Amino acid sequence: MASSKIDRFRSSLHDNVYSCMELSKQSWDDVMNMPVQRLHDYLKWKTDLEEEKQKLIKERTGGT
Repeated sequence: MASSKIDRFRSSLHDNVYSCMELSKQSWDDVMNMPVQRLHDYLKWKTDLEEEKQKLIKERTGGT
């Protein structure tokens, strides 16, 4: 039970680190030195921003 939670956390952290690297164009070292809360806040902000951007594009193109 505990092992599966640890594995999920590792997988999630790995995905979040690489997502942050791609989205922010920062190096692995920069992301790893980032406080965890800032990492999560950045990913949430960026995700919300991208969703809003897609919503506006869809509205402007007539929703197709």
